[in-house]
Amino acid sequence: MEIAKKLIRTTGLEDSLAILKEKYHTGAVGPEDLLKLVLALSTCNLVRTMKSEFIALEITDEDQQDIIDDYVVESLRRQILLPLKDGADRMEKCEAILGIARELQAFWNNTDDPKGPGPRYYCVKEVLRRLGDEMNYDLHDALFEFMYLQHKHYIDFFREFFKISREP
Repeated sequence: MEIAKKLIRTTGLEDSLAILKEKYHTGAVGPEDLLKLVLALSTCNLVRTMKSEFIALEITDEDQQDIIDDYVVESLRRQILLPLKDGADRMEKCEAILGIARELQAFWNNTDDPKGPGPRYYCVKEVLRRLGDEMNYDLHDALFEFMYLQHKHYIDFFREFFKISREP
């Protein structure tokens, strides 16, 4: 759980959620679905980042899954977009987020066009489609920036984490 908490602090997830909510205009989905989709995008990003060779060599698949689960639970606990009733409500949303994140990971399996924009692009486009806000270019740009900055923060976090954990 400690790694998940540090990841959330490092990436500034709470601030990102507030910015994304501000840029979401159509209201085609409610705050609950907005939260689920953005956290699923974030979770998918973390899952894919943890597939990086230097991370995968250090953290077993089982431990990676624990970190991911903790990350989602802690993200839900810390967020302020949507009041949660209780632990059961949080776990229900956690399962929904993990399910959407698994669906988004399918974009990494489609490597038909190596010169194309890449899987993160398609993940963002899918989230925009589900939000019913595909033409909102402010949100479009904010989600892309969110994805790429978050990935960079994750990479930096794990490099620093491994460096610290190896020091005597």
